[in-house]
Amino acid sequence: MKKISFFILFTFLILSSAFVFGSEPEDEIKALVSSLDSCKGCIFIRNGSEHKLDDAKAHLLKKYDAAKSKISSTEDFIKGLASKSSITGTPYKIKFPDGKEVESEKWLTDKLKELRNPPAVTKQKKSK
Repeated sequence: MKKISFFILFTFLILSSAFVFGSEPEDEIKALVSSLDSCKGCIFIRNGSEHKLDDAKAHLLKKYDAAKSKISSTEDFIKGLASKSSITGTPYKIKFPDGKEVESEKWLTDKLKELRNPPAVTKQKKSK
């Protein structure tokens, strides 16, 4: 009985992830780009210039639309389009409100892992 329950749960998880992100990477890529909104107060650095996150999102989606036929996975999108300038090769960076900077490839890769494996919701203990 446990094997059947596990199989049903496993099948449900696979089907639900396919429903959320679709069979193509486009939905997952759009969700990933939208996740930049979670970086409150952050700035996107492209070729040494600082940009608002809305401008960065538009830029990344424009690059994706232009190269969509060559992108077969979200990882391809991150490495090929969202991590560096296609003209200069300069890595894109995300600057946090505290001044710390991280390359967009690392930030997006970490965020993709979170999207694919959301943290389990923990129940808070009620205090007596």
